Amino acid sequence: MQDVATNPECDRCDTMPTNVNTPSWSAAQRRFLEEYRERPTVALAARLAGVHRATVYRWLADPAFAAAVRDAEEAFYRESRAKVLAEEAARQQWRDEREMARYPMRCHYLALARAAKQR
Repeated sequence: MQDVATNPECDRCDTMPTNVNTPSWSAAQRRFLEEYRERPTVALAARLAGVHRATVYRWLADPAFAAAVRDAEEAFYRESRAKVLAEEAARQQWRDEREMARYPMRCHYLALARAAKQR
């Protein structure tokens, strides 16, 4: 067993150390990230956040902020996909219900047609 005093924790394990302190962003950066989650276009999100888009591109030089922007974009597309899939499922359920409502009517007219054909 290794001595904890002589070997720091990151040398005793195979896991990658992570930054415990999350980066603190300005209010403008947080506003931009919130708007970017809603509309993943830099120019529009920057305008709605009240900053110039050149400022946003300057912020993107920071790897932590760039990662947060990528996460926000992925969250937008994940939410959009979930919304589309939910709407598609609702449409399919409506179609199935409509088909089940029409089924007795179709059976009735099919029986009438068969009866007329047999006469």
